[in-house]
Amino acid sequence: MNVYYITGASSGIGEAIAELLLEDSNNMVVGIARSRTIQHDSYKHYFIDLSTNWFETIFKKPTFKAEKIILINNAGSIGPIKPLHEHSEDEIKDNYFLNIVAPTILCKQFITTFSDSKSKCIVLNISSGAGKHPIHSWSTYCSSKSALDMLSLTADLESPNVKFYSIAPGIVDTPMQDEIRDADENHFPELNRFIGYKKDGELSSPLEVAQKYVDFLNNSTKFKEVLYSVRDL
Repeated sequence: MNVYYITGASSGIGEAIAELLLEDSNNMVVGIARSRTIQHDSYKHYFIDLSTNWFETIFKKPTFKAEKIILINNAGSIGPIKPLHEHSEDEIKDNYFLNIVAPTILCKQFITTFSDSKSKCIVLNISSGAGKHPIHSWSTYCSSKSALDMLSLTADLESPNVKFYSIAPGIVDTPMQDEIRDADENHFPELNRFIGYKKDGELSSPLEVAQKYVDFLNNSTKFKEVLYSVRDL
C-alpha cells in the first residue's frame, strides 16, 4: 500500500493527480484543501485553508506497512497580478504564506513524522517556470516559486531518508490560468500572450500533466536530481 498526501486536491492538477492515483487499489490518498472532497473509499479529506495561520499536524504513521509515503505540495496562488508597489502588505503576506510558508511547514512536519520510517518517503513540490524567469506583475508568485525550488534543494541535502523533488508543470489549463486571463491589462502587459495560449490550444490539460507526475513517482528511482520540468520527463 502507498500513502499520498496532496494539497490543493479539490481542483486542477491536484484533483487530477488524486483521481489517477485512486484508480490503483494499492493507493490511499489524503487530500488537503479548503473546499470539495472526492468520494472514494480510499480517499480522506482535510478541510484546511493553507493560506491561513494553520499549524496542525495532519501526518500520521500508518498502522500498516506502507511501501511509499509521498507528500505532493500542489496548492498555490498566482496572487495579485499587478506591480509590487501596488500590493497591500496583507496581499504580500497572504500570497507568500500559501505559496512558500505552508509547504515549508508541511515539509518540516513530513520529515519529523516519517524520517525514521522504513517506507520510501518522497516530497514532490509543484514548482513553476516562473520561479526561474521573472514575469511582470507576478513578483510574489515568481519569488515564492523560486524559494520552493531552493527549499527542495536544501531539504534534500539535509534529509537523507526523504527524497525531495521540485517539478514545474508547464502551462496548464487550470483555474489559475482563468485568473491570469482576467487580469487588468494596465497592470499586466503580457496579458495578450496568455490569452493567446488558450486561444491557440497551447495549454496542457490537468489530466495530461497529472499523468506525467504519476508516472514520475512510479519510476522515481530513475531520477537523481531535485529540479525538473514535466518537459524533461
